[in-house]
Amino acid sequence: MKKLIYMCIASLIVFFSSCNDFLETSSPSDLDDGTVYSSIYYSEAAVKGLYDRVADAQMYAQRLSINWTTNNDIEFVGADENSYNQASNRGSSNYYATAGNSVLQWTNIFRMLERANLVIQGIGNSPLLESGTESEKSAMKALLAESKVIRAMGYFELTRLWGDIPFKTEPTSNDLSNVYLPKTDRDKILDYLINELVEAENDLPWIGESAGAVSYGTAERISKGFAKGLIARMCLTRGGYALRDKPGFPTERGTDWQKYYEIAHQQCKEIIESGRYQLKQNYLDIWKDINSLVIDGLNGENLYEVALGLSQSGEIGYSIGVRFYTNSKYGYGNNSNVVNTSAYYYYSFDRNDPRKNATVAVSMYGNSSGEQREFFQTNPLSYNFAKWDQRWMSQNSRWLAQNLAANGKWGYGINWIGMRYADVLLMYAETENELHGPTDMAKNSLREVRARAFNGVSNAVDKVDNYVNALTSKEDFFDAIVNERAWEFGGEGIRKFDLIRWNLLQEKIQEQRDAFNDMIDGNVAKIMDKEYDAFPVNLYYRYKSDNENLDMDAINFYTSRPDLDDLDNNEVRNQGYTRVVWMTNFSDENKVRYKDRVRLFSSGLLKEYNGVCDNRYLYPIHSSVISDYQGILSNSYGY
Repeated sequence: MKKLIYMCIASLIVFFSSCNDFLETSSPSDLDDGTVYSSIYYSEAAVKGLYDRVADAQMYAQRLSINWTTNNDIEFVGADENSYNQASNRGSSNYYATAGNSVLQWTNIFRMLERANLVIQGIGNSPLLESGTESEKSAMKALLAESKVIRAMGYFELTRLWGDIPFKTEPTSNDLSNVYLPKTDRDKILDYLINELVEAENDLPWIGESAGAVSYGTAERISKGFAKGLIARMCLTRGGYALRDKPGFPTERGTDWQKYYEIAHQQCKEIIESGRYQLKQNYLDIWKDINSLVIDGLNGENLYEVALGLSQSGEIGYSIGVRFYTNSKYGYGNNSNVVNTSAYYYYSFDRNDPRKNATVAVSMYGNSSGEQREFFQTNPLSYNFAKWDQRWMSQNSRWLAQNLAANGKWGYGINWIGMRYADVLLMYAETENELHGPTDMAKNSLREVRARAFNGVSNAVDKVDNYVNALTSKEDFFDAIVNERAWEFGGEGIRKFDLIRWNLLQEKIQEQRDAFNDMIDGNVAKIMDKEYDAFPVNLYYRYKSDNENLDMDAINFYTSRPDLDDLDNNEVRNQGYTRVVWMTNFSDENKVRYKDRVRLFSSGLLKEYNGVCDNRYLYPIHSSVISDYQGILSNSYGY
């Protein structure tokens, strides 16, 4: 399976080789715009240069995918009660951002946007659009639309993270007269992008098709499906809630929200009816494929994957995923405490939902001694996301060979999934419910996602059909969507922005705090749609016959084991188990420490901590940018 690595040298990138998963590059200095954009070959190379920017470490290889998508109720940055407000990613994730924090610079996003504006102008002025053959016109129109989608991605991310920002759709003038611009209201920016893409997506082929000589054969290339999905995602944001730059900094819903929900609904409907995508039969297959560097194509689940290059780029699997220590079987360890989750999230799943163990890693692999086995993670706030796992990565022999030889951090090359078909189905269900109530169409889309989730489970009828059919009110169906998206997309950088547009970010984080405290104190704990009267005072785990992997089915997360509770540790070990103290049995010291963590995590959202306003999730503009703009730009939200 080929895998593209987009590397830009100077201004152009030329086609990928057929055997080495690598883009050979060429950038002859004598090529001007007239030459470049009079050629399909060079025009496509220019567009591929945009993908190089998208795959930058400050973009989807790290910042936009991992660092800037926390915190919420199920995903949070790895930190403790002493480091939650550091001037780093930890502080920013906990909403203690500062204008001087170097990790919060938007420079690389605007560099990508500048390149996109140049390419869009170049293709827009190409004589091939007017006088070329029909094949050439088709190719150039598709390349132009593709470039506009990439530009929309950049501006969309900026508005979600910074709010109102400078906005321009033309390249920088030689006299710099259009560089230092004031902020544009984010609603106006989104209106422009939505309208532009609604028109542009008509010129993009579906995945598996071509436009002239330009092929859109895999999910590493933006095709019509992702363009439509991005329109839907932007529309739900435009029609949702956001922190506003007004006196008191209120959180308000965008105007004419129904209009944008209707657009999102139509775009999702067209994706579904196209028949180009389908859910993978097994939820685990999504992650086994992406970890082993298998790329989706026609009839796959992924609408778009950010192409990252083996040994070249990518923090996916290194900074997020199952924690691995260096060992001789899988090689160099990773740094998978950048994004954590918790026992709260684990218990939010139905106990029979296979997505639970596929999403939440309650164990790590190895230890400082290099042992080749799993170890149970006893800290309930330091679980990792199981969707990225070196055991699956090692199925790719090139990855394994490089990790065995590594003695430092290197690019894993695992693609970041920009959108999955499951997201389309749930956006369709959400918009159908908001516009028309819990109709059969809304229920069928939700049912399809849950049917895949519970595939092969003995009580699937109860968990799928009976569950969905019981959602008879608009409010109940919405609550089910809120929960389903949490269970389906954990670790994928979606939850934070969902909660923001629903105006539920603070509320859901507080629900997590309250439930976690109740879990420790022995009170009834409400976790999403479930209530727990009590938790075991001890957990017991054992290994499978291979003495390497934990027997997950034997861990008593939900039931007490009085037969083992009455034994001392040596007797427990003689039974083949290891004891872990749990919840109400935590030491007083750990109870205080864990409660402090959940209290302080994300506390920068709150007015009582930031001193300005509630729901302050937006980042400040960096002080260097403020200085460059010489009074044209200023920070807001109390920064």
